[in-house]
Amino acid sequence: MDETLRAARSEIEELAVEDGEFCVACAETGERPPPVTGARFANADDARRAAALAREYRDGLREHDPDLPRHRFVVSESAARSLQFAGVRERTDDTRANGLPRTSRSVVAAGDGEGEWLRMANAPLVHLTRNGDPVGDDAVGRQLDSKL
Repeated sequence: MDETLRAARSEIEELAVEDGEFCVACAETGERPPPVTGARFANADDARRAAALAREYRDGLREHDPDLPRHRFVVSESAARSLQFAGVRERTDDTRANGLPRTSRSVVAAGDGEGEWLRMANAPLVHLTRNGDPVGDDAVGRQLDSKL
């Protein structure tokens, strides 16, 4: 069984390329769990093979951990580049009720296309990706609840 895991991971790594146009993700959540986390593939056929290997890999892991989440893997075209963020926190002249200085935070999110950007000031800051992969809905909900 461990050999199956090693072989599946190794073949996925061999199929992966740095600037591939395709990726493998969960159809329902968009999550890209191991062994396809961050992997890109040159063509749809390689990505489909990687999806099949990822299913085998996760089924093998499930023998060790029956509670391992299940994913329905699909192939999709990936963006040429990840969304980029820049944030700035500045001190204002105001103070909070507890005497601490009040700050203002602005965040800019930019994508590949011209005009693909968003600037927000003093709005809830929610991280939608981690290590280049989407975070789950529950994590986004916790961030909104905590009013970051």
